Amino acid sequence: MHFPILGLVAAFLTALCQTASDIGAKAATREAEQRLILATQWLAGGLLLTLVCLAANPELLRRPLDDFLRADFYPTLVAGGLLNLVAHYFYVRAFRLSDASLVAPVILLTPVLLLVTSPLMLGEQVSPLGGVGVLLSVAGAALLGRREAGAPLAASFGALASDAGVRSMFVTAVLWSITANMDKIGVRASSPLIWIAALSDFIAASAVLFYLAGPRQPFSLWETRYAGASGAANAIGNALQMYALTLLFVPYVIAIKRLSGLFTVLASSLIFKEDVRDRLLAAFIMLMGAALIAFAR
Repeated sequence: MHFPILGLVAAFLTALCQTASDIGAKAATREAEQRLILATQWLAGGLLLTLVCLAANPELLRRPLDDFLRADFYPTLVAGGLLNLVAHYFYVRAFRLSDASLVAPVILLTPVLLLVTSPLMLGEQVSPLGGVGVLLSVAGAALLGRREAGAPLAASFGALASDAGVRSMFVTAVLWSITANMDKIGVRASSPLIWIAALSDFIAASAVLFYLAGPRQPFSLWETRYAGASGAANAIGNALQMYALTLLFVPYVIAIKRLSGLFTVLASSLIFKEDVRDRLLAAFIMLMGAALIAFAR
């Protein structure tokens, strides 16, 4: 009886970690280049998760890794790692191009997309009441894009879609609706900590190669401090998310995690002094839609 409660707590803490990661990413874009932020985030996160994984599973130092894995682990790792690298590239780009309070709520569309990807990939179904959640999510997105009071729906969506940061974050939302299901496959093929540590190390290595492959400018370690903090928060959140996935359906975990959209809007107002009045209401409506999708039975 206690396991679902633990799953809910883990998912909620994941949301707080995601907000910390969002704010760190936004702050990092003011000082560092996009590919450097990406590499720093995942190096910090990968190192932290590897240490945690080894501390929790010391037998990994004495036995071959394959002893702990199923056959579908490595294909899922490579596919999920590459998709996550692309998703996080657009995630950082979104914060570089637009206000955090504008782009963060776009991720609240991920549970809507999971209504398509989870049945296809995992066979997990959500009741038809989720359709009401979809309508709320869409209404919230329209409000998020509204520039003038009483603007028609088409104009609101057009305004939202015209923002380059919003478009980038939508790409991230689409990719995360796929990788969230791959995470559950990866957890089943190993364990929560082994999966997220291996995935983070794979993304970190890929991000470093991506950084080294392009033009680079001199930088100081001080310039990467926010990116490193963002990566550490993301790593802790990812570990909690993998644990929650062992207890709850993917759409439920991701919907609770998307509380971060609302938290990030509030934090953006306090830290970056962004005008969030209309965006806060939009984020709240989208969050209610995500909650209906998640908890409809």
